[in-house]
Amino acid sequence: MRVTTNSFNNDLRHNITKLAERQLRLQQQVSTGHRIDSASDDPNAMRRVLDLRNEQGLLRQYQDNITILRENTNMVYSTVQGFKKLSDRASEIAVVADGTKGPSALNAYAKEVDQLIEEAFRMANSKHRNVYIFSGTKGTTEAYAATRNADNQITSVTFAGNTSSAKIDIASHSTVEANYSAEGANGVLKTNVAGTDFIQNLIDLRTELSDAASATSTPADKATALSNIKGSVLSNLDLSELNFIDHFSSIGAKLSRLETSETITNQQIAAVEPLISNEIDVDLADTLVRLNEIQNAYTAALQSGSSLLRTSLLDFLQ
Repeated sequence: MRVTTNSFNNDLRHNITKLAERQLRLQQQVSTGHRIDSASDDPNAMRRVLDLRNEQGLLRQYQDNITILRENTNMVYSTVQGFKKLSDRASEIAVVADGTKGPSALNAYAKEVDQLIEEAFRMANSKHRNVYIFSGTKGTTEAYAATRNADNQITSVTFAGNTSSAKIDIASHSTVEANYSAEGANGVLKTNVAGTDFIQNLIDLRTELSDAASATSTPADKATALSNIKGSVLSNLDLSELNFIDHFSSIGAKLSRLETSETITNQQIAAVEPLISNEIDVDLADTLVRLNEIQNAYTAALQSGSSLLRTSLLDFLQ
């Protein structure tokens, strides 16, 4: 009799414990909204979730890369626009500076060009997110260092960056150059083509204007300086302007590509989220029904067990 009672007690305790565990699990699912929270809940589903989350994380990294690239590229585009405005004004001065202008006017032009040089130098050393945008991969180094004369005028600049390029992933098997350089084959301010050195072109224009306006210049000196302006100086300024226009085209194409990639990446991220949800989210209506069934079974088990235990105890006492 005692063996039978002990066996019954153990079975009852085991069944009630199992029902309690199932009840607690369902309550947790209702509370969290998740069907699985650990690998032990459903190993296969958890593996699929981890794969999807890894994919989602990679897509978000692409998204972050695109955001940074777009910011930097927009900054470069705006700065190149500024360079072109300086170039336009320099070309205007080169066109109007002729033999009809006196020393005072020519000297005023020279002073204005001096300010264009200062502005071009400042813009060449522009920064975004604390990175110099025209220094190639040497983002912590200013693109240019200036040499100045006794009057504090810039007489030459030295490129301190490099012409190297780093690439950043914007999608699987798709990369974009992350940086720009002031000089080199695709330099913004100076390419490998002779005459495209924009800052030097401005310095040359100022020099010729100053020579033409100088009180010590002879009529022949003035004529030579003005001829140089109409010839090589203006021609080189045109080359610089064409370089800026080429960069407008390439930068615009890059921004368009980034926009397209961003749209696709956002769509992919949005597509992955419901796949994760399908794996881990609980069917609330179905879970509530099952929870109610388990709670009823648990209550019935407790009541039945209590009744049977009382009967067994009376039989034992008799």
